[in-house]
Amino acid sequence: MKQVQHIFGGSRYPPFEDHEEWELAQWLINNVNQRATDEFLNNHTFMKIVDRLPTSPEWRCELVYTNGDVKDIRHDQGDDEGHTIDGEEMELWVCNPVACIRELIGNPAFNGNIAYTPEKVYTDCHGTGRWYDEMWTGNWWWETQHCLPSGGTVAPVILVSDKTELSHFKGDKNAWPVYLSIRNLSKEVCCQPSCHTSILLGYLPVSKLKSFDCLFHYCMRRILQPLVDAGQNGVEMVCTDGQIQRVFPILAAYVGDHPEQCLIAYCAENQCPKCINTRFPPHDQTQTTCTLHTQATGQYPPEFIAQGLQPIFTPFWADLPHANIFTAITSDILHQLHQGIFKDHFKKWCMALMGKQDFDAQFHAMPEFSGLHHFKEGISKVKQWTGTDHKQVQHVFLAALVGAAPHLDVIKAGSSLLDFIYLAQYQSHMDCMLDALQQALDSFHVAKDIFTDLGCCEHFNMPKIHLLQHYVETIRSLGSLDGLNTETSEWLHINQRDYLVQRMRWLQCQEAIIWFSTYLAWHIGNMQTGLQPSDDCNGSDESDVPPQHTTTLLDYAMATRSTQTFLLGPSYHISQWPQFPRRSVQYLRQNHGAEHFPAMPARFDTTLTMFDDELQQCGGFHGLQITKVRMIFKLPLHLGNYQHPLAYVHWFKPLTHFDRNVGMFCTTYSTQHCLPNASIIPVHCLVQPCHLIPKFPSGDVNPHWIQGHIMMDADIFYLNRYIDFSIFDLYQNHF
Repeated sequence: MKQVQHIFGGSRYPPFEDHEEWELAQWLINNVNQRATDEFLNNHTFMKIVDRLPTSPEWRCELVYTNGDVKDIRHDQGDDEGHTIDGEEMELWVCNPVACIRELIGNPAFNGNIAYTPEKVYTDCHGTGRWYDEMWTGNWWWETQHCLPSGGTVAPVILVSDKTELSHFKGDKNAWPVYLSIRNLSKEVCCQPSCHTSILLGYLPVSKLKSFDCLFHYCMRRILQPLVDAGQNGVEMVCTDGQIQRVFPILAAYVGDHPEQCLIAYCAENQCPKCINTRFPPHDQTQTTCTLHTQATGQYPPEFIAQGLQPIFTPFWADLPHANIFTAITSDILHQLHQGIFKDHFKKWCMALMGKQDFDAQFHAMPEFSGLHHFKEGISKVKQWTGTDHKQVQHVFLAALVGAAPHLDVIKAGSSLLDFIYLAQYQSHMDCMLDALQQALDSFHVAKDIFTDLGCCEHFNMPKIHLLQHYVETIRSLGSLDGLNTETSEWLHINQRDYLVQRMRWLQCQEAIIWFSTYLAWHIGNMQTGLQPSDDCNGSDESDVPPQHTTTLLDYAMATRSTQTFLLGPSYHISQWPQFPRRSVQYLRQNHGAEHFPAMPARFDTTLTMFDDELQQCGGFHGLQITKVRMIFKLPLHLGNYQHPLAYVHWFKPLTHFDRNVGMFCTTYSTQHCLPNASIIPVHCLVQPCHLIPKFPSGDVNPHWIQGHIMMDADIFYLNRYIDFSIFDLYQNHF
């Protein structure tokens, strides 16, 4: 970049004339497709200027020839024209992975967000408890570092792949993108798309051949071939701090859904891709490679059948140094937990037990909460689910089971499974939290037999249930899973417009703009570019439909607090002086055409309220009590000079009764002389919002509840453990 500036006389924006021309080029490449750009200006001249920018690693196209593997019908009819249908000539687009790693590890914009050595972080000064967060805090990096010569630097390589369509108009055009990143970079930048820490490494061709497994491994072997020598001997690279180090790129993790994991591990999809067979301990790369080689020579070892291996004898990972593909296959929160065990199994079992109609009615009657999607039609009629939808259902799923489930073990299994799902999503883990994760899994296994007893399923011999046992060991080895989840890689799929040749050309222009923009940010000193919180994609999803949000009185209360709170929600803006004040519902219907304007009861949010500061130091819910906020106001000046707003609240009874079958605190309204126990308190005593869920009775839901009166008519409430991670964490820290 500096050389280009020097060639153009030290201009800040070469090869562009000035800042305005650079911004126009940046906007066109990032927001306008190639055809529209051609119509807007002389694209030939424009592209010649863009081509003078330094680019990321160069793309190259390699041809892959395949032989047909389907017997020709004409041969059976006595024709001698051939034994198989003609093969294919396919294109493999690829970048040099070593060059991609050199770009990432030497990008000065990442200085301060990168690590070169492993660390062991402890939770106390005695070193009795480990803390697992970034990959460099896990055990894998330490074990790998011991295998390298003194002074060597590990570059943990993360590969992500996912099949996608190349064209929306020709369904037979598909490709298989492969992305590369390194976990020297912190999760703070890796989980933000605008930081561009994941580089498109190549496009695998997709074939209809029955032997596509061999084609996949052949292409991956060609793509990753430069990593063999680099991982064995190391490569000198300039790092973000300007120092030169000998870097050893080593495959640390491969992120993909279950079919891809089985394709990588050479096993059938009804097998575990990490330990090959549920009766065997995890296998290493060397043992499996030897078994495949022995099978290829015609010796037919018994391990080949016992481990469920497939007849593919040249895996792409066989020659990668210091790598073990079975530990590199990561646990996947999106496909294994949200869309796997929860959606495909547990939710179906529960709906079969309770009936779709009753289940939908309970979701319809569920009390509202800011940021919580309200399933007015229930959940049985939803045809297409996304990861965000699953999370929204998980917030209130257990509430629909309580009181209506035919057996307590159903509730225990649901509580244990949701505990496991929530704990697995933590961004950092301590040893005690991993013990709680394993305990939740053990509790689920103890209670899950109720579903076979009630006839919901025949067996639990399912790979996604078995894969749950690998979560703890994966976290100890590679760090927390939020940086190794397929959910955070959904944004990597770019908008497919054209075929590969034109797309590679346009993609290279986009990458040139990205790299030049990053350089300018570093050169000018504006390091804010690419590190905006709004780009955080930990909670991103393939869906573009946001959850429904509701403006509440409590949002205003939290905005006026003078002290820091746990609430970090969206802001809302309302008119201070409405154009038509004090109008009744009947007036709105008659004069404004609001015929379907609902006459819903008033909604009052519930909060966790501080009543004992010293007791709250014990953690959890100690010193906290639930209140319903009825009004927030400020005293007029003639009544005193009290600066802070006040809240008029109704109290619930203290959180003293914990229902162990449900795993939640149970409470009821607090009364005084047969009237609500009310108080006026400073608004800063409101700690954070909470969600109360009623105990649904067995049978039909009261129609009055469905109309929105549930908070007034219900008698017993549970403090929702799963409404958000802050409440869940308070539950974890209470005992």
